[in-house]
Amino acid sequence: MPDLPDPFELLGLEPESTPAVPAQQTGPVTFSADAVPVTQFDPSTVAAAGGSGRSAGRRKVLLAVLAVIVVSCVGAGLWVRSQLDPGSPGEAVAFTIPKGSTSADVASSLEKEGIITNATVFGWYLKVNGGGPFQAGEYDGLYLHSSMSAVVNVLEKGPAPPKTVSFLVREGLWVSETRALILESFPTIDPATLDQVMGSTHPTLQPTGSTNLEGFLFPAKYEVAQADVGNAQKVIDQMISAFDRVSATEGLPDASTKLAGAAGKLTVTPYQALIVASLIESEAKVAEDRPKIARVIYNRMARGEMLGIDASVLYALQKRKTSLTNSDLRVDSPYNTRLKNGLPPTPINSPGQDSIHAALNPAPGDWLYYVLTDKDGRHYFTKSASDFQRAVNDAKARGIF
Repeated sequence: MPDLPDPFELLGLEPESTPAVPAQQTGPVTFSADAVPVTQFDPSTVAAAGGSGRSAGRRKVLLAVLAVIVVSCVGAGLWVRSQLDPGSPGEAVAFTIPKGSTSADVASSLEKEGIITNATVFGWYLKVNGGGPFQAGEYDGLYLHSSMSAVVNVLEKGPAPPKTVSFLVREGLWVSETRALILESFPTIDPATLDQVMGSTHPTLQPTGSTNLEGFLFPAKYEVAQADVGNAQKVIDQMISAFDRVSATEGLPDASTKLAGAAGKLTVTPYQALIVASLIESEAKVAEDRPKIARVIYNRMARGEMLGIDASVLYALQKRKTSLTNSDLRVDSPYNTRLKNGLPPTPINSPGQDSIHAALNPAPGDWLYYVLTDKDGRHYFTKSASDFQRAVNDAKARGIF
């Protein structure tokens, strides 16, 4: 078999200087292993290419996870915001916090009533922003689906004032008239129960053994709690408490000391000073006359004379009249001061604070008489019977009465 030509020679190449690898037998022809270039396997190259692919995958997963977290946070934020402020409030809701309620109890009640949407979130809101505990009582100004900030603002202000019924008692009413006014103002009060209460309630200055509340049902505007409108005892107690406060302020319990010598040798007791105050309330029409009328009464008491006060006659008659007949003036009653010396046995009305003050602080003077002298209700004061009669005739001539 002829020799084959050298492939390096055929290709015009120089053989490498490295020793030749023994030829491999492939049939009848033998080739050298380095006759044709061969790409060698490099593990590092494969590793580098695989690592790059895995990094890209991890980045994609991380980005996906971050996206999920962001979306979740946004969603959670929107949800919390919707709990804090659901939007436009709805209808007003009456809300009461019972005594002893904790902030958690209040939150649960608010959610139950539909005022807030979530008690747990409300609890978080209080911890972050502050608020509570809240006062017990009835609250106004709360609405369905309110924002939590609005709810806390209302609760922090405290409960609404108790609902009340106004009750006006003007000065100078007889106890019988006050009784009728109470029954008219509070229809749920039983008349028999009211009478029992009035007969068994005893103010401090009431004489021992007396059941007469004349003079003690102080004239004022009262606000009676809704829960007490049918309670006769509560209403009467409120009126007597008002009297006690005013009498203490004016010094009525110390009347004997304050009025020492005012009625000569007579000692004026606190109850008698209250009677004088009721007479002043009936007679005086202008403020400046009150202490002067008090002085006339004490001067007459000191002299042992009849007071001659027509208002006491009207009380004896239990009639409201603008004039008295001769028959009226002859009525046989301890209240007829035209026939009986001294004070009537009880007050003849409920005097106001100004009259009580005047009874305890009579003006200095020697007057014994007074007569109405103008349409505004002012009186003319004198110590002379003849001057008094002249003033009476003059007033009649001018159409004053």
